[in-house]
Amino acid sequence: MSAQLGTVTVADTRGSAVQVSYTATVSTTNFTTTVGGNTSTISRPNISYWSGPATTVSGTGVFTPGQLTAANAIALTGTHTAFSVTLAVGNTTVAWNPTVIVRVPSSAVAGSYSGTITHSVA
Repeated sequence: MSAQLGTVTVADTRGSAVQVSYTATVSTTNFTTTVGGNTSTISRPNISYWSGPATTVSGTGVFTPGQLTAANAIALTGTHTAFSVTLAVGNTTVAWNPTVIVRVPSSAVAGSYSGTITHSVA
């Protein structure tokens, strides 16, 4: 299964007069469901992500997707770069609409699974 998450936006409003850089990262929890008192898990290696290209950019900088195409999708086994901005001057904004792919193992029980995908910026 795959679906786009919706637009993720990072706005750097520091207005720096010198070049700065920042990186948005992505991570996830396992996806779980509880049916009849039993918990079933789709583990992080089965959850992949690709950022795709920027859908919006503003300001001066070099805007680089972590995974430009589906062929570059990565398993979210840890924390990975979703988007990076380098050589940024002044206020900048970057937005993208990432895709998440969930490979459902044959051992998974039917149910509504939930997990948390987190984007952070540093």
